Amino acid sequence: MKIALLTTDSREHFRDYTNESPYFGTAPTALLDGFALLGRPEVHIVSCAQRLMSSPIKLEENIWFHGLTVPKWGWLRMGYAGCISAVRKQLARLKPELVHGQGTERDCAMEAVASGLPNLLTLHGNIRSVAKQMRVSPFSYYGLQSFLEAWTLKKTGGVLCNSRYTRQMVSPLNSRTHLVPNAVRRPFFELPRKSFSHEKTGLDLLMVGVISPYKQPLEFLRFLREWRQQPNCPVRACLWIGRADPTHAYAKQFLREIAEAKSQGWGDHLAELSADSLIEKMDRSDLLVHLPTEEAFGLVVAEGMIRGLPIVTTRIGGLPDFAKVYPKIRLVSDRLPLEWRHAIEAETRSASRILMESWDSQRYHPKTIAQQHLKIYQDLISVR
Repeated sequence: MKIALLTTDSREHFRDYTNESPYFGTAPTALLDGFALLGRPEVHIVSCAQRLMSSPIKLEENIWFHGLTVPKWGWLRMGYAGCISAVRKQLARLKPELVHGQGTERDCAMEAVASGLPNLLTLHGNIRSVAKQMRVSPFSYYGLQSFLEAWTLKKTGGVLCNSRYTRQMVSPLNSRTHLVPNAVRRPFFELPRKSFSHEKTGLDLLMVGVISPYKQPLEFLRFLREWRQQPNCPVRACLWIGRADPTHAYAKQFLREIAEAKSQGWGDHLAELSADSLIEKMDRSDLLVHLPTEEAFGLVVAEGMIRGLPIVTTRIGGLPDFAKVYPKIRLVSDRLPLEWRHAIEAETRSASRILMESWDSQRYHPKTIAQQHLKIYQDLISVR
């Protein structure tokens, strides 16, 4: 079986054009881990970029990368017409049996449904819901992507939904849905869990996610600052991890206030980390806090679960799915800081990690998810 996997090369997303090696988002990376472990199918990754980068490259025994150059005019402003044309030409050369578009955030979904081949999509985030939360203009990036998301969902041969919430969002547009969670990258399963026994006077919290209003990092920072002024606050410090664009007003304000928290010794912020570095930060922390107002899946929550962390997160979107399988999650309102406080205080009294083997952690293993993908691929191809 030969599959074309359309996904974003993160070198294009982050304008990291000097990097010689392609790399991808966390969910596609984990899926590719699974295909590499299985040794099948034959996977050809196809990605568009605005600058010429090295291609083709053999990444694994059964995985190849093909980078295509598309000038700026051929992207969103033209409905991704340039990307679609370049990908169709590449697919004509590759002759895959199936095209799998990864996400509706950029060009991949449009390329998949316009490929002229059997195709399906994976939704990593519900752009229409994000746009609604952010109250954007119809002609903004999120507004335009929302329109394209709805159009592609109607046209594709199937949609892989990472949560019951995502399936609920997709079903009115396409009844051919498959419930498949995102995979967690291999290092989260394979690296030994480290124990840090230094004495502490309180909890070390961790918050991971892009510095954006719907992730609420600034709201949590302000909540902690106020709470720490009261006696008996159990929180010693908090580390925020995530990209912050200082040209955006929200991120700029966050960076200003986290600098003050850092000077006071109870807050810090780091940009995105490698898997190994993030795992170390998770192993050092006592509690993962994740407070989005919109969330299709919550991959960082799944990663924290694999490392055995207690978790406080909102009962939003796909996050309640985790509470059905993981015993150390407390669900809270996304708008009531008093609930955040009570959940953290409750965890203070029972803070402990759990073993990976004590719950069904393998449901998120790359090999498990890759096997589910293979069955869906085979079914779609056989139907066609």
